[in-house]
Amino acid sequence: MGLLKELEGTVEGWQTELQQILLQIQALYLEGPIIDGWLESHPREAQPNPSTVESSTVIRHAEVDQLMDYVQEICNVQPETEQTVACESPRTGYRLCGLGEDGQPWSRPCPPEQIAQVSLAIARYQKLRQLLGRKQYLEARLSQLAQTLIALHSRLHDPTLK
Repeated sequence: MGLLKELEGTVEGWQTELQQILLQIQALYLEGPIIDGWLESHPREAQPNPSTVESSTVIRHAEVDQLMDYVQEICNVQPETEQTVACESPRTGYRLCGLGEDGQPWSRPCPPEQIAQVSLAIARYQKLRQLLGRKQYLEARLSQLAQTLIALHSRLHDPTLK
């Protein structure tokens, strides 16, 4: 009798945990999008300033005298002339990547302002995978136990064994 009570306690524990996992999975779906993928960062080219492109073109095709005149002109620019130097450092760009159903990789650009939401959606997917793995494990254990108990029950009621 003690063994049966211990078995009952174990089964009740598994069923309770399974119910909690199902509620957690449901809550996870209600939190927001779930994405099976990952983020990759990559250096993004700085956006060229039109005057910079024009200047670089002049430098590439200029003779030495013209180049020196150009450098002198740049050096003689006074701060009061309201010219601004546009310096853009290369920024990091992001891509959302994943594997398709056929196993082929895919990627899409991910704007920096969406990184937080996409990261949360990826984290939700990781949590979902953990919960589904535990759910599958508990269901398999309960199924195995049910099959074992059915076989035992059949043996107990087999008239040939009496």
